[in-house]
Amino acid sequence: MRELVSIMKFRFLFVLLFSIIIFTLNCKRKAFDKNEYAQLLREHPVTDIRNYPPKEGDWSNRVYNIDKDRISFLTRMNEIDGFDEIPIESSSVSEMKKKINFIRNSFHPKINKLFNDYVYGIYFCEKLGGTGITGFIYDNESQKPVGGFIIIDSDVIQKTANEWITFKERSVFDVSDIRLDILIEKESENTLDNALRYIILHEMGHVISNTLGITPNLRDTTSDYTDYPFFDKAWTSMDKSSFDKDIFPLRSSVTYYAPKANLLNLDKIWNEIYPTLEKTNFPTLYGATNALDHFAETFVSYVHCILDNRPWELTLSKGDKVIFRMKNRIYKMEREKEFIKKVIFE
Repeated sequence: MRELVSIMKFRFLFVLLFSIIIFTLNCKRKAFDKNEYAQLLREHPVTDIRNYPPKEGDWSNRVYNIDKDRISFLTRMNEIDGFDEIPIESSSVSEMKKKINFIRNSFHPKINKLFNDYVYGIYFCEKLGGTGITGFIYDNESQKPVGGFIIIDSDVIQKTANEWITFKERSVFDVSDIRLDILIEKESENTLDNALRYIILHEMGHVISNTLGITPNLRDTTSDYTDYPFFDKAWTSMDKSSFDKDIFPLRSSVTYYAPKANLLNLDKIWNEIYPTLEKTNFPTLYGATNALDHFAETFVSYVHCILDNRPWELTLSKGDKVIFRMKNRIYKMEREKEFIKKVIFE
């Protein structure tokens, strides 16, 4: 009997100890979902509000060529993101300023107010390594974000809106027999200006998500998203989604502007990508790549499709036959639409 009691005590202690170990490991794993941008955003001078003049006038007047400080910042961002490019100054800033003025006049007044309040500058460069990048600006005394700046590769703005977004989407895939196209503007509006319009709206989504506390503060070294309402049931950290295991296992393999070795074979796996995307609350495939782009894509999708009533449709074709067609998922995302509406109008 004593031996049985001793065995039972031993088993109880073993189970208790094992449970404590597992709990500790899980807590540590959660705590060490590391934000790789934190150190850069804490230390680089372009993130310090003291290095900026007070915002004056309309946001469309805050357009500049990239400077050495932002080249330094962007080069470090590229290193973190796995790109080799080192940006240089743009040769077409005057042209870009004209495009920004056109875009400003096309925006809803509430969107212009968001840009006026939170954008400290839009900078143009070449050889960025992608389309655009957002930087964040902080009050160093409170450690709170106060806004951001946007950097755009002006060389990318050599494609019309539909050409640009199709080129971007195709950068994920090795494309052979199946053709992929995205339409975000009707033919009469399919311009270079509207390509830039869509791009800066996406980047603005990044600015406001960090500034308004929709995401964790990106100066924090960890990235637990479970307590942030917008990301409920979608993300646990910046790049770990709740959909990964049972619904969208290929999600983490999706890489935009991917090197050839990382391209996905569109012919073989398209039906595991786009039909699966429709089972999630990501508005676009780009919005499935990480939590930050989930919000930014939801923001631009709401403004583009709902507020401005512009089209967004992806088509897969084989020969003359359409084999799959999908609209931006924002139309069916009632919770997310309401969230973005409050951000813009309240």
